[in-house]
Amino acid sequence: MHGLKICLLAIVCFCASNTWAQSTQVLVSIHPVALLIKSAWPQLQVDTLMKANQSPHDFALKPSHHGVITQAQHVVWLGKDMEPYLANVLRAKTNVLDLSALFDLHEQESSAPAHDDSESEHGANHEEDDHDAHNHGDQDPHIWLNPGAIKDILAMVQKQLDLPAPDAFLAKYAAWQVQAQKSLTKNPNGFISFHDAFHYWIKYFQLNQAAVLAIHPEQPIGTRHLLQVRELLEQGKVACLFVEPQFKASIVSKLQQGTHVPVVRIDPLASAFDVKKGQFLEFYQYLQQQFITCLTSK
Repeated sequence: MHGLKICLLAIVCFCASNTWAQSTQVLVSIHPVALLIKSAWPQLQVDTLMKANQSPHDFALKPSHHGVITQAQHVVWLGKDMEPYLANVLRAKTNVLDLSALFDLHEQESSAPAHDDSESEHGANHEEDDHDAHNHGDQDPHIWLNPGAIKDILAMVQKQLDLPAPDAFLAKYAAWQVQAQKSLTKNPNGFISFHDAFHYWIKYFQLNQAAVLAIHPEQPIGTRHLLQVRELLEQGKVACLFVEPQFKASIVSKLQQGTHVPVVRIDPLASAFDVKKGQFLEFYQYLQQQFITCLTSK
């Protein structure tokens, strides 16, 4: 009889925990952050507001999105500077987690670049002229691309949702960090990015981003800056030019013409990785491989 009571109690506890897991809905504004949360807590029901390949730079909130946001038990977003279209609709909602508090913290804590920008006239002038415009007031919102911030992101989610520590995921992530540091850190070869999404990643691994092609991907690129980038390509000072699938980059083929600098495709939004399968580590392995492909092509 005693054994039967224990068995029944175990069944009740299992059903209660299973119901909790199924009913806990986390709506995440952007795909790669949803990918991270689902990877850390596979038991959660995690949905995204934007499509996997949707860039927040040109996202527009539709009436249908309001219902999705209202029904969500928890919402995780990147704050009003990165996602201003969500500010009003989230103002009256409880259980909202804003990750923008991590931007300043990790801007200060990230490793210093391996190269000295003063050595490159193009890099120095470009950074001085356009830094404020890109970083939404000196903040880089691409926090999911900062390997040093992953633990802090998960700690904030864990506290907000009262979840258990994601120990299994963190152990695998720590192993990835060790081998990634060995394969990437302080590679001196320069590269050009179409869009400055990898600011944190570059500082973390102390890499040499020689120039950024488009400060604001949705705005035209200035002729003077195009000439500066073209000069870097002609001089053979960069190993590759990174291009993202979210943006129309027809100008890249014209810039590349007559040079031997390869174009390497890279997707900071993890469009090819499935949230339901929890593939965040696979996403980071993909980014690592794209950087290796670029930096070893020179």
